[in-house]
Amino acid sequence: MKLSYGDEGTGPAVVLLHGFPLDRTMWDAQVRALSPGYRVIAPDLRGHGRSPAPDGAYTMDQMAEDVVELLDGLEIQGPVVLGGLSMGGYVSLALALNHPERVRALVLTDTRALADSPEAAAAREQTARAVLKAGGLDDVIEGMVARLFARSTFHDRPALVPPIQDVMERTSPMGVAGALRGMALRPDRRPRLKEITCPTLVVVGDCDVISPLDEMKALADAMPGARFQVIRGAGHLSPYESPDAFNSALLEFLKDLPPHD
Repeated sequence: MKLSYGDEGTGPAVVLLHGFPLDRTMWDAQVRALSPGYRVIAPDLRGHGRSPAPDGAYTMDQMAEDVVELLDGLEIQGPVVLGGLSMGGYVSLALALNHPERVRALVLTDTRALADSPEAAAAREQTARAVLKAGGLDDVIEGMVARLFARSTFHDRPALVPPIQDVMERTSPMGVAGALRGMALRPDRRPRLKEITCPTLVVVGDCDVISPLDEMKALADAMPGARFQVIRGAGHLSPYESPDAFNSALLEFLKDLPPHD
C-alpha cells in the first residue's frame, strides 16, 4: 500500500498518525512546531486523505505494516519516534508491539488499549453499512463531531470545527467502512502493554469522552516508565484543539529522550 504523506524538516524522524476519519492535516500545528529540529512524517492512513481506499476491513496490524512499508520506502531503517491519536494510536500500538526495533519512543494521544465491546463493534458495523449505503458521511458527521471536541471549544473557538467536518466529508465511504470494520476487530492490547519499554508519552484531553482520562491514566500506568500528560480544556482532538499545550509537552518529551545515532 503506497500511502500519501507529508515529509518536512530534518533531524531525528517523528512519525505522526492521524485519527478516524481524518487525515494528516490534523497534525499541521505539530509539523510546524517540530520541523525546525526534526524530520516529521505524517501519512494519510489507508482509506483516508489521499491514500487509496481498497475494499475490505483495515486491521490495525495491516495499517501498521503500511507505515513500515512507507518508512522502508523512505529508507528510514532506524527507530523513529512514533505518535498516534485515537485510531492512529491503535496503529501505533500495533507497530510498537510487532516491530519494537522500529520504535525509538512512543506518543499515545487520546486513544485506547482495550478492544471494542460486542455492542461497540456492532455499532461500528451498523455505521459502516449506513455510510456505504448513503455514499457519504453526511448522516453521521454531526453526531461524531459532537464527541470529538470539548464543549467549550464549540462556544469559545467554533472556527476549529468546520475544517474537521470538511476533512470528514472528503473521506471516502469505502475508507470509512474499512477503518470502522478494522477497529472493531482490534484485540485487547492491555495484556501486552508491559512489553513496550521504550520511552512513552501518554496524552489526553481532560474533556475527552471517547478516551476518558482515567482509562488513559491506566494505560500509562501499565507501561514501564511512561509519562502522563493531561491537556486542560481539550477533548478527543487535543493536539488540534490545544496545539500550544500539546506541542510544549511533546517537545519537552523529545528533548528528554536519550541521544540516538
